[in-house]
Amino acid sequence: MRSINHQKTRPKNLNLLSVKFPMSAIMSVGHRAAGVLLFLSLPYFIYIFQLSLTNDAGFLQAKGELQSPAVKIFCLISIWALAHHFIAGIRYFLLDIDIGIEKKWAQKSALFVTVLGSVIFVISFILFYL
Repeated sequence: MRSINHQKTRPKNLNLLSVKFPMSAIMSVGHRAAGVLLFLSLPYFIYIFQLSLTNDAGFLQAKGELQSPAVKIFCLISIWALAHHFIAGIRYFLLDIDIGIEKKWAQKSALFVTVLGSVIFVISFILFYL
């Protein structure tokens, strides 16, 4: 039996940057971050939509606001968040019905979600700026 004063001999690593996370963990964090970003961006997009529907002047004002570089970057990040969250949601749905639940396939599907979300971001960037 261990004594009360016995110290644990396990190594302690408090630096999370030195830990190698599996792809499914990285994708999961991205899914959560994308969901929060989408939720927080809703008021702005509803405002722009409402402004564009008021009249012709409102439409031109909304169009002008969407042309600023900061808003374009915000829209690009929102497009990534929407794509990543949607694709990851499909992955989680498939995992819930026991499709791709094996570790090998789960890791591959997490990599697929991350890569496809990045590809959609790059395509959106090219379409926005070219």
